[in-house]
Amino acid sequence: MSRADKIFYQRLERIRAELDAYISTRFFGGDVNAVSLFEASHPDTVREKQQKEKGSFSCQSPRMLQSPRESKTTAGVSAGSLKAPEFLRKAEHEDINKVLDQKEESFSTRLLRLIDEKGLKDSAVYKSANIDRRLFSRIRSNEDYMPSKKTAISLCLALQLEMDETKKLLGTAGYTLSASSRFDLIIMYLIENNEYNIHFANMVLDDYGEGTLSR
Repeated sequence: MSRADKIFYQRLERIRAELDAYISTRFFGGDVNAVSLFEASHPDTVREKQQKEKGSFSCQSPRMLQSPRESKTTAGVSAGSLKAPEFLRKAEHEDINKVLDQKEESFSTRLLRLIDEKGLKDSAVYKSANIDRRLFSRIRSNEDYMPSKKTAISLCLALQLEMDETKKLLGTAGYTLSASSRFDLIIMYLIENNEYNIHFANMVLDDYGEGTLSR
C-alpha cells in the first residue's frame, strides 16, 4: 500500500470514528449502555466491523467500508436527523432576507409608475400598444405578472420610452434587446428614430420577415 493510500485510510478511519461518536450521541443521547446493548444484540455487525478495522482496505471503496450498522444509522440520519445548527439556519435565512430586500420594481409596478409620471390614461396606453384590455388588466392587478416580450415592447412603444427607459422596463420582465437579433435591431432602430406607432412598427417588422408585435 502506498503512503498516499495509508494517509487516505487513516483519515477515513478518523472520520468514521468521529461520525460513529456523533451518530451514537444523536441516536442514543450519549448513553454508553445503550450503545453497548445495541452492539450486544448485533454481534455479527460488531464482529464484521472489527475484522474490517484489522484487515486490509486496498480492494475496497470508501462506500464499501461502511458496516451494516453504520450504513443503517447514517441512512436514518440522512433522512432528517442531521440538521444544521440553529445559528447556521438563522444566518442562512438572514442572508436570503437581505437578497429579497434588494428586490427591484416588478414590470407591473414600473409600468404603472411610468404611466402616472407621463400623465396618461390606462385606456390610451393599451390602445396605443394594440393589446387587449383584459390583458392589460391582468398586468395591472398582478404585480408578479410577466408579459411576453412582444407585449412588453408594445407597451414601451405606447409610452414612447427612450432606449434607456425601454431597456430598464424590459429588464424588469427578464428581457433585453440584443444586437445579434434582427427583430431586436429593428425595435432599437424604431425607438432611436422616435417611430413609436405600433402599426408602423408591425409593417416594418413584417416587411423584414420578423412577424409583428400584435396578433
